This record gives sequence, structure tokens and C-alpha cells, in this order.
Amino acid sequence: MIRHKAVGVLGALALLPLVGCSSGDDKAYAVPDKLCGVPAKPALTKELLPGGDKLRVVKSQTANAAPDQYCTVHVDGDIELVVEGIWQPAGTTAEQAADKAHAFNSRSADEGRFALEDHKAFTVVDCKNTKYKSERFSIEARLIHSDGDMSKKLQRFLDPFSEAYRKTLPCES
Repeated sequence: MIRHKAVGVLGALALLPLVGCSSGDDKAYAVPDKLCGVPAKPALTKELLPGGDKLRVVKSQTANAAPDQYCTVHVDGDIELVVEGIWQPAGTTAEQAADKAHAFNSRSADEGRFALEDHKAFTVVDCKNTKYKSERFSIEARLIHSDGDMSKKLQRFLDPFSEAYRKTLPCES
């Protein structure tokens, strides 16, 4: 009887180091202060990303007459965060941008400034560009692998990020 208890205690002690290391949220990578050339607050970006060892940011755009802009954040080779920017006509709202992106069950936040889903957030900024026949620019932040409702964290990230993003766009006065 004593022998069985000793084996059980030793087994439990052997597992303690594993339990302490299994949080899965350790971020060995540095979170950048810019995402695809746009200033981003590292603390807000970090809240959105999973644990991992390596982070890589990739910027791309479509070859359309009014190019859509994409930015993907990879953690350990997996895409975790996608930021998409699309030129929009005058008057486009965050809700309309969400609808155009085939978002389902989005809800309005901050008096219509944002449209939110559990894993997506949309906003629009004023940015007139006659070349692109646009007066607004929509920005979507989308998480690929996440559990639960991340909409508030996405909104906190997108709020300052969208204003910084607007400053990088070729807007006309």
C-alpha cells in the first residue's frame, strides 16, 4: 500500500514541470511596432496572437485598378491575423464593408464606427482618391485561429491602427 502511494506521489512530482510549461501562450517572438508599414501598438497586437517561436509579416496587394491591400501575420508558419484594406465609394459604412466581405451576424459598435463579429472587425476611414474612384477605405482585421469572442480585442487593435493606416494611404485633400 505504501509502495503504491510512493509511486503515485513520484509520478505526480514528475509531471509538475510539464504542467508549468504547457500554457501554450508563450510568445518567444518579438511583436513588431509596425505591421506592413503601418504603426501598430505591440501590446494590442500581442493580445490577438497565439504563443509561438517565430513571427513573420507579409504584405501584398491585388493588381486591380484600385488595389486591395493585404497584410498577413504568421506565427510558426501559420497565418493567424489578416488585415485587408479595400477602396470604397463615398458613404460606405463599417456595416456595409462587413456585408461586402460576406460577414455574417456582424454587430455595430461605437456608434457605427465598427462592425464586429467574434473573429473579425471592420471600420472605414475617409480617404479621397480620384485615381481609385474612392472616397473611403475599409479595413478588416480577421483572426484565423482563435477561441471565443475576440471582437473587443480586435476593436481595441483596429481603433488606433485604422487611424495610423489612413496616414499611409495616398489620400487627396
